[in-house]
Amino acid sequence: MDNKSAVSALQEYCAQAKTGNPVYEYLDGEDGGYICKAVLLDIEAYGNGRSKRDAKHLAASNIMRKLCKVPGLSHLGVDVNDNCQDNLNMTSVVDELTNINRDMLKELRDYCVRHDMPLPIIEIVQQSGSPNAPEFVACCSVASIKRYGKSDKKKDARQRAAIEMLCVISNDSNNANPDNQVACTKAKNVNDLDSSIEDVETERRRKFKTYRELTDAGCEDTQSVKLCDRHNYFKSYYPHLKQAAFEAMNNDSYLSGKDKLLAVLEALKLTPRITTLESSSFEPLLMLELNCEYDCIFVGLESKIYGEIVEYFRDMLV
Repeated sequence: MDNKSAVSALQEYCAQAKTGNPVYEYLDGEDGGYICKAVLLDIEAYGNGRSKRDAKHLAASNIMRKLCKVPGLSHLGVDVNDNCQDNLNMTSVVDELTNINRDMLKELRDYCVRHDMPLPIIEIVQQSGSPNAPEFVACCSVASIKRYGKSDKKKDARQRAAIEMLCVISNDSNNANPDNQVACTKAKNVNDLDSSIEDVETERRRKFKTYRELTDAGCEDTQSVKLCDRHNYFKSYYPHLKQAAFEAMNNDSYLSGKDKLLAVLEALKLTPRITTLESSSFEPLLMLELNCEYDCIFVGLESKIYGEIVEYFRDMLV
């Protein structure tokens, strides 16, 4: 059965055993992907992918893994003691998934987020061979589970490791559940450490989930305003308003810094909104907000903020 896809291999097994064809059921997955449920001989397995075809192949591969563990499967020509490696030909399955240009790293992370599993850690752990024929080995870890992928390219090695891991955890997600992991018997000494690790993992998962939601929503307005854009905005201000503002800046007849700033803002046709913030300082802490195209908010002590804003405009208007 070399070079057969998982679906074809499963179909051939069913023909040999005269069990009837497997039943495939498709469900809409998250992020526009699909989930396929395969049922054969009261055995269920699932697969996920960005297309129905990908999900079906993964489901077929997973159900064949389960069939290998069923006693009395020798009549199907499956060598249980050899972990089904020869007949299942998982290498060809991995090759197939790698060659259809799917980002298995992203799919693995998505799967872990959806099932509240620790996020996978993938790294290159070995490099061998010659410069003309290198060989890389990648290790993928989810909780205590480790799977490896080998290729002549680092990217493909990571992809293969991710595929192997996805096949394992999607086949039996309980293996990666934190509740089933071995815990230290000295709980009193590691409670704080365990709590910190869980907090870090939760934060990692939250950040990744937020990033995925933003990218999937096509949100492009996620960057702050560049300083050069703000500078160009004031630099290209109306010339007669800029001239009036500089005249106010260079006028030393004002009784206070506040009076000078208000004169400068009036010359620029900008209306300030001044608010006193709560502070532990004896001196009032002020927030000054301007009604212009770009958000302009200044915060500072009352004795300094007015002069600082005047100097700010002295730089931004040129």
